[in-house]
Amino acid sequence: MKSIATVLVLAAYSSLVLADLPHYTTYKSFQIAFYECAEYYRVPNCTVRRYIEQSYPPEEEVKKLIRCTLINLGAWDDDNGVRQQVMRNYFVPRPDDTCYERRTRECLESIVYDDVYTRAYETFKCYLRNYGTLISDDEFVPNEHLELDQLALTSLIISNLPFDILIQYCRGNIQDEKHFPDLLYVIMVRGGYYSPQNGWNLGNLYTQLGNDILLDPSTKKCIADVAKEKCNADEITKFFGTWKRCLSAYVPLLDHIQHAAKKLIGVSAKCLCSTFSYNGGN
Repeated sequence: MKSIATVLVLAAYSSLVLADLPHYTTYKSFQIAFYECAEYYRVPNCTVRRYIEQSYPPEEEVKKLIRCTLINLGAWDDDNGVRQQVMRNYFVPRPDDTCYERRTRECLESIVYDDVYTRAYETFKCYLRNYGTLISDDEFVPNEHLELDQLALTSLIISNLPFDILIQYCRGNIQDEKHFPDLLYVIMVRGGYYSPQNGWNLGNLYTQLGNDILLDPSTKKCIADVAKEKCNADEITKFFGTWKRCLSAYVPLLDHIQHAAKKLIGVSAKCLCSTFSYNGGN
């Protein structure tokens, strides 16, 4: 007879494999990000609690913490301002409010401050006053550009592709190469955009990219159609079929793979990858 401890371990393992594993993903609440930034700026917890209880008053220290928090969540950069597809995840509108998006947009358009701390703070307050209630849930934190480079690089290393395939990727010959579906699967699962249990996570893809088509009913229908057509196929066939037909045009990824292949090839890349055209990173 199995011991109680063994049964508990097996039960815990069963519940684990049914859930999405963390891989390379980060989920974080607004308050956790706020407290993390308080540690960066050495702000005591009692002061942080006061700021939260007072609904983030317009003090200079609060403005610095808010800007840091929004950067921490991937919701802000100083050059382009708010990433609305990320920011909106942390607020829930009232069910009877049909004007929250218009009010928020008008509030954002009225911000004229050059100071990045005040601009980030006023942006946050626009959402807090107009969009909805600030929630405490953990939400998906999108990868920054260099993190996507690292995601592609690690996935290539895990896949352990032959050197001649890396050369092809370095030259930009990627999508039609026979190893690509398996590599893409590693990238998407590791990045939190697809899971064997739940399929494509369009919410995370949208948070990453901000392309409205990813949440459009036509995209969901396209994915459902492919799943129906390929219901008896293996997972990679269904996964890659969905990618090619429904998502590849909206999810720019090949530059990151090309750059990662160049990095793996090393110093000889300039000679071997004569058509290399990647312009980002080093």
